[in-house]
Amino acid sequence: MNNLLHVSANIYHGINKSDHNYKIWRELSRDFDKYYLFARSSKNKFERFQDDNIILILIPKIINPARIFIISSFLIIFYIKKLKITHILCQSAIFGGAASILANFFFKIPVMIEIHGEEYFRIMNSQKTNLKVISKFLIKLYKRANKVRSLNPFMTKKLYQLGIRDNVVEIYNRVNLDLFNKVKSYYQINNSELKIVSVGRFVKEKNYENLIKYLSKANFKYHLTLIGGGELMNTYVEIVKKLGVQENITLIDWIDQKHFVDILINNDMYIQPSISEGMPRTIVEAMALQMPIIATKVGSIEGVIEDNINGLLVNTDENDIMNAIIKLKDSEILRSKLAKRARMDVLEKYEWNSVFKKYRNEIISMK
Repeated sequence: MNNLLHVSANIYHGINKSDHNYKIWRELSRDFDKYYLFARSSKNKFERFQDDNIILILIPKIINPARIFIISSFLIIFYIKKLKITHILCQSAIFGGAASILANFFFKIPVMIEIHGEEYFRIMNSQKTNLKVISKFLIKLYKRANKVRSLNPFMTKKLYQLGIRDNVVEIYNRVNLDLFNKVKSYYQINNSELKIVSVGRFVKEKNYENLIKYLSKANFKYHLTLIGGGELMNTYVEIVKKLGVQENITLIDWIDQKHFVDILINNDMYIQPSISEGMPRTIVEAMALQMPIIATKVGSIEGVIEDNINGLLVNTDENDIMNAIIKLKDSEILRSKLAKRARMDVLEKYEWNSVFKKYRNEIISMK
């Protein structure tokens, strides 16, 4: 018998088969008798939902911020024996990591801990006195885990530098090519208007405010489409109005993945101008659509985008970003070359089925 417990600080309201999360749960559950997701309830109560071998065990969220899960995640100890758990997948070392390692210690259940965001490396590399204790604790958690999931070689290198070596496995982000089933096939710029697109929440870290300002000074025709919505939507609307570039900017609230495929491939290039990132899946999705890509050298993006190979890597300043945009704008050959190599990389490394097969194998092989 193999029963997986997936520990997550996320908030859910039940099982929705049309939701993207359900597709992930379904894939992870394939080689297990039971797949349990231990997470938080949007209704702030204990709940249980089941679909075939997928079972959601939801506990009260208490408050919306995930930090409460540092404590409430220890409730997994009361479920381990009852559910006959054989493997644990922990989504975050901070939110649930300590509880998962405690279960490993008491019940000898193998644990994989994932690392997704750059904030973990910032903490573990911090020299600030108030973070040193947390840093040492996180490093110990990762070293104690049976396996640590890294998303790419660049992230693996950073783990090695922290002394986390023997238990690191690389499992890349995945792209569902049944969903991202179209590719950009033409690279001419129509009507001399450069069309640029980006996908991401409207938050400071995405750096969209500066991108809007940089482009407003451009001496060429352009149109920028930003898809994401979020807390800075009204701020962006005001900036666009103040700069007088309403005709050049389209702001779109968050939409389902299947709906932005056509929007992306009808643009000339994809840009990720972030000043802080983990490893955004949107870049890999743009690669799958055979889009020319510009991305900043932040987070673990360098583990996916290779400069002048499958995209352009730039610093976060105005000159670098605008020079890269102009460089791509001026060369149809370069746009085509980078985009086709990016698509090839997706087929080789990020294809949905092959990534999930490795993901499941790495979990189930833990002893």
